[in-house]
Amino acid sequence: MNDYNPFPQDLSSLHDKISDNPFKNYTIRDYQEIGKKYDLFLSEASVAYQKGKSVLHNISLFLKPGEILGLIGGSGAGKSTCMRVMTGQIKPPQLTHGFAVTAGYRAVRDNLKLIHQIGYVPQLEYLSLYEQFSALDNCLFFGRNYCISKKQILKRAREILGILGFENEELLNKPVKYLSGGERKRVSIAVGLINTPKVLFLDEPTTGLDPHLRIGVLNFLLKINKEFNTTMVIVSHDLEIADYCTKVAILNFGELAGFGKPKDLVESLPSHGKMLNIHLKSYNSRIHLRKIKEIAGIRYVLNAGRNQIKLFSDEIENLNLIISQLREIGLEIEHFSLDQAVFLEYFRIKGKHIEGV
Repeated sequence: MNDYNPFPQDLSSLHDKISDNPFKNYTIRDYQEIGKKYDLFLSEASVAYQKGKSVLHNISLFLKPGEILGLIGGSGAGKSTCMRVMTGQIKPPQLTHGFAVTAGYRAVRDNLKLIHQIGYVPQLEYLSLYEQFSALDNCLFFGRNYCISKKQILKRAREILGILGFENEELLNKPVKYLSGGERKRVSIAVGLINTPKVLFLDEPTTGLDPHLRIGVLNFLLKINKEFNTTMVIVSHDLEIADYCTKVAILNFGELAGFGKPKDLVESLPSHGKMLNIHLKSYNSRIHLRKIKEIAGIRYVLNAGRNQIKLFSDEIENLNLIISQLREIGLEIEHFSLDQAVFLEYFRIKGKHIEGV
């Protein structure tokens, strides 16, 4: 687990109020203080759909206005459940502990106010779009649910869609069913932004898109974030989103395996993220892994392809000693290099690490 105080220093005094039922220990003024400083504040949230079967365990996250959070993990990691807590969709008794303050409101008790301050982009566009409608008509239809005037909706829609690459009238007025997958995703994002939300939630926005389209969608999200200072929560299993996020949170079987700035997380690895990248003449993890781990100072071992491993050690600068010890256990080294780890290595170690994989 990544050790950190879930309560930032400027709100540390509130931490003492947590008990088995925090809903009764915080005053409205406390929640207001949190909401002024943070667009998202999730405190020690635990969820159990069945008694004794917890699916989310003491998750604490916080996000300042204008920041982007990447909520990353595999299937069943708890990403969607975590997002549902943030948006107030999960209430006691399923929410067994903790609370969320989102966009300045208590997610559970102020839910009717909250829904006007957040936007949501589902994974599947057909859940949020009418295919026979154009991009503008979809924005108009959903915008009216927020009691916004037609003139305001169309002005807002053209502004957002322009940033998202809809630069001509033909594209703006073409029925969604004739648009490409990437264009449909951008229309779905525009609909999620039509009420000018403080926080935009995106569920797997890049799933099913070709690599160049995934990058395109993420770049458009960055443009929206910079243009409107919209706080975003991106739920994904694609690790490339980490490059676009202010903070990332890694969920693993309902627990928080890491939370913070991607660069800081990588540098929290042994030797500030430096790793020994070794190409071997031959390597069998079943035979060699245990012996490698017995070498003093070796913390993590990752397979990196055929006959290639990556080693993390608290004493990585002492290359000669490590290399000699590897040779002593029978490994023949073809060449090696000292490299800086990237977020992929951090995720493999902290997210769902299986030794030797």
